[in-house]
Amino acid sequence: MAQQLKKRPIEKELKFLADFEIYGVLMFAAMYFAVKYIVDMDLGKNAFKLNWISFYPLLVFSAIVIEGSFYWRNKLNVVRRQKALSNIQIGGIYNKLRWVNVILLTAYLPVIVMAVVAEKDLSGIVAGIFLYFMAIIEQINYFHIRLSYETANGRLLVIEPLKMLFTGTGRCSQLRKDIDAYKRWVSGLGKR
Repeated sequence: MAQQLKKRPIEKELKFLADFEIYGVLMFAAMYFAVKYIVDMDLGKNAFKLNWISFYPLLVFSAIVIEGSFYWRNKLNVVRRQKALSNIQIGGIYNKLRWVNVILLTAYLPVIVMAVVAEKDLSGIVAGIFLYFMAIIEQINYFHIRLSYETANGRLLVIEPLKMLFTGTGRCSQLRKDIDAYKRWVSGLGKR
């Protein structure tokens, strides 16, 4: 990477990550409802009726990001020497959550196809697809390859991590390392 990456003390970095993920979920939910209100301009009895074509991927995105927040909070507790789950325990939990997320993401595909075929509300479809891709990016970022990098001047890099994803040169995410450690531990138990 040509740009210098920002370095914070580990405790501050983990606290930032744990808190920022929760703030991100709240921000996306607020933006979703603000945009829905503005686009739908529905001030009548259906003002808060949910459009499941776009709301479902928001829920999946939120679940993945909240999983990430809990992961970083646990790592923060480890650094602070407070009660925390071990890397093996975390790896086991998140190994299962990874597959739950894949099922939730996959379940959306027929829904969006049926919505397009049935010519449902275009704004809901566009918002749903955007949120769906955001959920996929978060899934990759947490469970496979780290996609988020911050530069020394505080800007978030987007293009360079995506290049690393598509070229296979990206760094393995910390959570993926914990899942791999769990898998090695389980396979070691099977050899006994």
